Amino acid sequence: MARDRDDDDMRDDEDDRPRRRSGSSSSSEDLGPLDKMFRDTNVVILVIFALCCGWIAALLSLICIFTAKDPIAKKNAKLVLIIGVVLWAIGILLNVVLGIGGAAVNQ
Repeated sequence: MARDRDDDDMRDDEDDRPRRRSGSSSSSEDLGPLDKMFRDTNVVILVIFALCCGWIAALLSLICIFTAKDPIAKKNAKLVLIIGVVLWAIGILLNVVLGIGGAAVNQ
């Protein structure tokens, strides 16, 4: 048998959504659009962004590293930049290896 409690409504919050964590001392109004994007976006989405849009992601993350005020945004921008540079280096390496291999086959 269930107990009826009159104080159930008093314990319920009208807004049960979790509050956003603020990891930095700077307020949200002081941050630019890249700060907000790199701070508020999930790291998995940022990695996918770096994998799919290599040069654009690297350029935006480089701009964010130099202009960001939020340390979390800078950390995430560095991650995206590193992924972009690694993919760029792998692409150059593959072009060189396949170019040398193709030249050897054609001779």
